[in-house]
Amino acid sequence: LNVSPVARTHATAGPAALLLSAAHRMACLSLATFVFWLLVLQNAGVVLLMRYTRATRGESDYVPQVVVLTIEVAKLAVCAAVLCVGEGFGPVCTGFLRQSAQSAVPALLYLLQNNIIFFAISRIDAPTFQVLYQSKIALTALLSVLMLGRRLSARQWLPPPPLAGA
Repeated sequence: LNVSPVARTHATAGPAALLLSAAHRMACLSLATFVFWLLVLQNAGVVLLMRYTRATRGESDYVPQVVVLTIEVAKLAVCAAVLCVGEGFGPVCTGFLRQSAQSAVPALLYLLQNNIIFFAISRIDAPTFQVLYQSKIALTALLSVLMLGRRLSARQWLPPPPLAGA
């Protein structure tokens, strides 16, 4: 009989260990719920802030391409620093440069997408933008079924309840 170490521990553990395990699962669940809500708030906040700064004229005028390029360069610098400092400056940095070159095309497409987002948010209201922007999830699911022949369950087609209500 092939039993996992976790199942073996639960089978031989007393009630205190089972309660600790249940508490650990609840802590992980509450952390996941917290992170989920944090991401929902962050996503909505970014769109509203972008819309506000693009709608107001005067001191808040800025060039969106500079903002997008600055964000991408900052992300590249942080990733390079984390990898090189954490693993050493030798082959890891060389490998990072090689991987960066391989992901240049997707990165450029992402750069283009972010510029289009700034363009769109300047021309439509925030709720309409948010609905259209989030429809990419359903479109991706639909295309994965049509083009890749994947099967999705009914549960996979439904959004999480907080997103459906928003």
